[in-house]
Amino acid sequence: MTRMLRNCLWLVALFGVTLSADASDSVDGAELVHEWNRLVIEVIMEDGFGPPIAARIHAYSNLAGYEAARHADPAYRSMAGMLNGFTGVPQPAPDARYDWRVALVAAYQTSCSKLLYRISISDSLATVQLARLAKEVAEDVFERSKAYGKSVGTAINVYAKADGYNRTQGLPDYEWPRCDSCWVPTPPNFAKPLSPYCGMVRTIVLKSASEFPVPPSIPFSKKQGSAFRKAAEEVYEISRSLSTEQRHIAEFWNDNPVVTAYHGHFIFNSRQISPGGHWMNIAEQVMSQKRMPMVASLEVYSKLAFALFDGFTACWQEKFRGNLIRPVTYINQNIDKAWEPFLQTPPFPEHASGHSTITAAAAEVLTSYFGDMPFVDSTEVRFGFGVRSFTSFRAAAVEASVSRLYGGIHYRRGCDAGAEHGAMIGKAVLDRVRVRP
Repeated sequence: MTRMLRNCLWLVALFGVTLSADASDSVDGAELVHEWNRLVIEVIMEDGFGPPIAARIHAYSNLAGYEAARHADPAYRSMAGMLNGFTGVPQPAPDARYDWRVALVAAYQTSCSKLLYRISISDSLATVQLARLAKEVAEDVFERSKAYGKSVGTAINVYAKADGYNRTQGLPDYEWPRCDSCWVPTPPNFAKPLSPYCGMVRTIVLKSASEFPVPPSIPFSKKQGSAFRKAAEEVYEISRSLSTEQRHIAEFWNDNPVVTAYHGHFIFNSRQISPGGHWMNIAEQVMSQKRMPMVASLEVYSKLAFALFDGFTACWQEKFRGNLIRPVTYINQNIDKAWEPFLQTPPFPEHASGHSTITAAAAEVLTSYFGDMPFVDSTEVRFGFGVRSFTSFRAAAVEASVSRLYGGIHYRRGCDAGAEHGAMIGKAVLDRVRVRP
């Protein structure tokens, strides 16, 4: 089986429909946007990117799509000058005709070629989409639009390359400090810290990763009756009496990109959606339901992705600044050496909760567009965890935050601090990125 055929079959399985070049209906630009975001979520899972890197991919790919296709609606303007170090992209010829859907596809394809590993899959999606568009767009307009989209994607790749991420990949292995309160690798696989230098990457909207202070953790102590020991005892006691609903909440919001299971001498890794990908998927469900047009969908995806990217960057800077011990380590050392959390502890320090940070930021962005609307989240159906209904995005964020306490992988203070920090980040993104007058 050829690689092209494998990728086309993969796309059919992903989208649940046959994406055929012979489709007779006019191609919906908004659906093209949703297809790209669904694909990016899937390839991130296949590539095994950690949460901060996944959010970075969502941010730059959607920025490319937005800047290429925003011209379809004259009410929208470029994000140049609104993002750190972003001076803009090439502009279309003023008197020439373009099809902004074609430009959109080319921009996504070009940006993803530098952001993803399995680019053969993203190239296959672009091939299918462009073949459909070629059926209804004049050849000269098609080629001009494709070239323009490629130039935008190339400009976004240059912008992304300057954020310092590539430099962090060449740094030596992170040497975590050794002390009683310090994080150490956690069971079951005692992995090295994940993405320890991601807090050094340039933020996309925030002035810096440290612009908003993270509420501090409880002062560390091993003493009986101390606030820190009580925080650990709370995690321990909750884990011993989890209700069926609490277990479901913990599993629904787990979103651990790689979960390791041990069976004797065999090790099995299973993939799950990333935390940011979960919220990008929530946005897709809501926007598809509301049938939002192409440029409006790009606006929501982009600002949501910016909030996720800056949320993770700021959170990771704090995590590796404080290097606070995880509950499983503290409880095993001081309370019960045989205790295991309900969820597998991710390989990075405790404070603050990344889930709590980015879910609060995401909820602010989505609430600004859709209000306190009730919604049903079916993201986890494919992973066997069913659907959950929420009265609002903020209510979903609160549940996602406390899920980390139920899972035994965060103290309550880490969850609350992350939620407070994330809300500030989401509001800053909304305030500073205004693309409609």
